[in-house]
Amino acid sequence: MRPELTLLLLLLLCTSVRAQLPQGPEHQALRAIHNFHPDDILIGTDQLPKILLVGSFHFDYPNLDGHKTDAADQVDVETAEKQAELRELLEYIARFKPNKIVVERRSGSNINDSYRQYLAGNWTLGKGEIQQLAFRLGKRFGVDTLILGDDQTLSQSWYWHRDSLVLRPLMDSLFSATDAVIDTTIDHRYWTLYDHEDKLEAGARLLQVFQYMNHPHRLKRGHGHYLEFESDEAADALAIWWYSRNLRIYRKIRKATTSPQDRILVLFGAGHMSILRQQFESSPAYELVDFNDL
Repeated sequence: MRPELTLLLLLLLCTSVRAQLPQGPEHQALRAIHNFHPDDILIGTDQLPKILLVGSFHFDYPNLDGHKTDAADQVDVETAEKQAELRELLEYIARFKPNKIVVERRSGSNINDSYRQYLAGNWTLGKGEIQQLAFRLGKRFGVDTLILGDDQTLSQSWYWHRDSLVLRPLMDSLFSATDAVIDTTIDHRYWTLYDHEDKLEAGARLLQVFQYMNHPHRLKRGHGHYLEFESDEAADALAIWWYSRNLRIYRKIRKATTSPQDRILVLFGAGHMSILRQQFESSPAYELVDFNDL
């Protein structure tokens, strides 16, 4: 077929397709909803404070969580090699240029006393991630006080409530139902995953480890292990323990946000990040910056 005939057929086909598109008010309504975005109303042209979530492993390995890292797989961040890797990681995070830093400590912690001594040049950094990362970044960007973002759970609040004589038996009944070992295929696979990751992370650069830990898919899958429960009581226990704690952390960060120009770095254990990420992704009050997009 000659080229000019092919072009003519294509033009006729396009005209025919256009003629079949719905016309009138319904078409206008479809076009309007297609072009509409809820943020047009929820955010408009507002400038939003920026949030960077940095999930970390605990550099000092307190081993208070269910998974315990074998001594052979623990990373010693105080070696010369790891200190060089830490500087690389710090340079990467510094691209965010935070003006506020939130750390995994509760009200009453003396971490800011240590931080102020560090700023004055009278403190030797300890091994923990707050000192190795938050202290250094805070000093670099002129942060005078770290924000204590952690909180107790609803279950802890009730346990020490003035009506605790009534509440404690109820709480004990909920949490005792979760004490039994959950024997599922997925549960076993999670423990295998953690052991495998420990070995991978022991041989990788710290920046690679953090990029892996903070990848959105890894964060989602990490939260999935909390969902391996079998009883109604276990679901309720999870809500008043893990969910309530992270919602309270979000509330503290909201209270610490004072300006649309805020650039808030949140440094917590990586296990918190899936719920916190969901909260900040859902909120029209913030712009979430992905760790791997720095």
